This record gives sequence, structure tokens and C-alpha cells, in this order.
Amino acid sequence: MPAKYDAGTKAQAIRAGGLTLMPLRVPGPGAELICNATVTCMPGNIVPLERGLEEDTAPLWRALADPTRRRILDLLRERPLITGEIAAQFPISRIAVMRHLEVLSEAGLAVSRKRGRQRWHYLNTVPLQKLHRRWADPAAAGFASALLRLQDTVEAEGRHMEPIRPTIDIAQDIEIAGTPAAVFAALTKDIGGWWGHPFVTARATSLALDPRLGGLFTERWDNGGHVIASVTGWAPDEHLMLTGSFHMGVGVGVAAFDLTESGASTLVRFSFRAIGVVDAEAAGAMTRGWAELVGIRLKALAETGTRLGIDPDEPPSIRPIK
Repeated sequence: MPAKYDAGTKAQAIRAGGLTLMPLRVPGPGAELICNATVTCMPGNIVPLERGLEEDTAPLWRALADPTRRRILDLLRERPLITGEIAAQFPISRIAVMRHLEVLSEAGLAVSRKRGRQRWHYLNTVPLQKLHRRWADPAAAGFASALLRLQDTVEAEGRHMEPIRPTIDIAQDIEIAGTPAAVFAALTKDIGGWWGHPFVTARATSLALDPRLGGLFTERWDNGGHVIASVTGWAPDEHLMLTGSFHMGVGVGVAAFDLTESGASTLVRFSFRAIGVVDAEAAGAMTRGWAELVGIRLKALAETGTRLGIDPDEPPSIRPIK
């Protein structure tokens, strides 16, 4: 039997999502109901949405509500693009496209990097993972923010030589609770607490980073080891750059971490660029892997001390490979 509204009660109508919600009283024992006046009644003691989660994801939904912005993200999913390349895909002005890019940037869905005279735009996978974790398992997943293939080797004489684009080109902005000093310590002094597969081999037992300019980032084996990269940029609590093979075979990659204070948190501006002959499957795994390594594992270690890397215990001491 449908519940009926008790006109004797001075209930206030509640506006929510365009529907009028009114408290109803049902004859006999029972809790007060909340109804949308035409369709559905629910117990009044429903569990409210988690406020922090709702606040975190609301800007993402607003940015994704516009079809033009969704199309821009589709384009950036394929590969990083400069502003002019994006504007050329739409029948609207360049200024209008730039405004859409600003909205995506404010929501954290897109990041940009100035390279020379051009500004490159990238898909930022980290906020998309928030949407995924809201309803799905928080395993490593998400869209590939960018995947480029190295152009064919130019062999014919007289053929115009175009600039070689990186095989892999990734950029992410991640906000981590804590001071730059604390985040930089997790990044460099306890690298095994967040670094792991797919960037280590099956023989790896631990990792170590010699925290200085020219220091080596090494993977330890039971009977030896492997140099993953070397420190080619270093500024305490501000900047780390690693250059090396990163297990890409003949490819060479550069990973850069720039830390700036952002209120009570630290903004980590991360980028990874690689050139060389890199298998498409391996490149795709690396692109997805960086999103988890930096956006999930490093963040967890710095914020809560949760160790998701290859070293489950305290970081190993720096020692030479024998």
C-alpha cells in the first residue's frame, strides 16, 4: 500500500536534483520516509555520501559533462598534442578550445608542459583513477595518458628528415599530502618502498638509489645487479632526474620529478620521455605502470607509510655490487 503524505505535519520540501523530496509519515510503526513525491520512497536514515570523496570527484564530473572536453581527452589519450593540433579538430575558435583546456586543467584531467615555443598537453590519468576507485577495485588500471611510436628510420637519400618524437611521452601532476621534504625523502631515500614491477626484473631482490648527482639507481640480485638509471638532476627537496634504460633494451628514458609546496601538500610534476626501439606492448605497460608507481604507490608511501614496492621492510643501505 503506498505511503500517504500527512498534511498535518509541517514538512518542508527538499529540492534535490530537480525533484521535490518530502518527508512522509506511514501509519503504524516505522521510520520516517524520504520520497520524491512521485516515484520512490526510502528510509530516512539512509547513509550519506562520503563528503571527502564527493568533493574530490565533483570537479571531474563537471569537466566531463561537456562533449567537447570529452573529445579533447579522447585526442590526448592517443598522444600528447600542442594547442594548435587540438584546435584544428573543432569548428570553434582557438580561444574557446583554450578555455576548455583550462577547465580540464583545473579539474586535473589535463596537464601541460612548455617545450621550446610550443605548449604540449597531456592526459593526466591520476584523477581518472579516482573515478575508477569510487566504484571499482583500486588495482592498477586507467587510460594510457599517451603512447607514441618512434617514426620509421629515414634511409632514402634526399627524403625530408622530420623531427623524431619520443616513443613514450608522459606527464602527470600528483598532489601528495605532506611537505616537499617528506615527499622527497620517500622519493629518494626509500625508493624500494614504492618502486617495483613492471620496472624490475624477475631476479630483483631489492632496490637502492645513491642520493647524489651522478649516483646510480640499481636493482639488486642475489649474485649481482643491474643499473636502471643514473641521477642526472638533483636539488634536495625540489628536483630529481633519472636517465637510463629503465629495462627498455636499446631505449633510453628520462624521468623527472619536480616538487613544489601547495598549501599543506606537495605538487609533484612528473614527466617521462623515452626514445629508441621499444616494443609497443612494453611501452603500453610502462605508460600504465608509471601511473600506478607515482600516482598510487609513491603517494601511499609518503602519506601513510604504506609500502607497495619491492622492499617490504626498511630501505637497504647503499653498497657496491659485487
